[in-house]
Amino acid sequence: MVTITYRQLIKQELDARIKDNDQYSMRAMAKQLNLSSAMLSSILNGKRNLSGKRALEIAKGLKFNKKKTDYFMALVQLDSVKSDDARTELLETIFSLAPSEKPQKIDMDIFNLISDWYHVAIMKMTKTTTPEITPETIAKRLGITTTQATEAVDRLFRLGLLINDENGNPKCGTPQIVADVPKHEALRKFHSQMINKAIKSLETQTALEKFVGSETLAFDEQDLPKAAEIMEECFQKIIRLAATRPEKKHVYHMGIQLFRLTEDLK
Repeated sequence: MVTITYRQLIKQELDARIKDNDQYSMRAMAKQLNLSSAMLSSILNGKRNLSGKRALEIAKGLKFNKKKTDYFMALVQLDSVKSDDARTELLETIFSLAPSEKPQKIDMDIFNLISDWYHVAIMKMTKTTTPEITPETIAKRLGITTTQATEAVDRLFRLGLLINDENGNPKCGTPQIVADVPKHEALRKFHSQMINKAIKSLETQTALEKFVGSETLAFDEQDLPKAAEIMEECFQKIIRLAATRPEKKHVYHMGIQLFRLTEDLK
């Protein structure tokens, strides 16, 4: 099942109506919704968010049926919800209401997004002091090809994970697209790539540029859930630490592994 942003849903409605009537336009839709063309454009471009009240007015103006209205309103709520539990509950609602069509291209975009490490790195680069986020600077700073950088940027914009700010510079959007893809396979590829980069860092980065530590211990598998809680707490503390400094020069990757070295006796 594929979930799109509420902005994409409005844009789909606009495109469909223009296709049915070549006299229809964004201005006509804005008038139908009692909005100015500038306001509708700002909503579609991610420069203005929708309140619940305004979203309901748009759903009524576009004559959505109850199911589509509920779907649209859930997408709007998802754009601002902060709690992980509330987000999970909303996603379940959205999945149950989403249209059954599943564009294959979106699924491939999602697979590539998860499996190729540099997508998330590009998103995080928008939060650093890198002067320009272009395929050329991305390729140079991440050590990938310009073609890979260009395709990744295009993919991130298609998925709404990158949007342009008021100055036309890319910034992170809200990750809201979920697809039926083999995520375990994609994640295996992602972690494999990151482990290889960690191995390379042992030879190319000094102790002041990285932290590497490990411990081998006897451990009972019944304690794995508790260990996972402790590691998640560590992740959250590092994430909060990263947020304290407003300007960052580089993008880092943090990984914690706890895996079994021994095999059962046959």
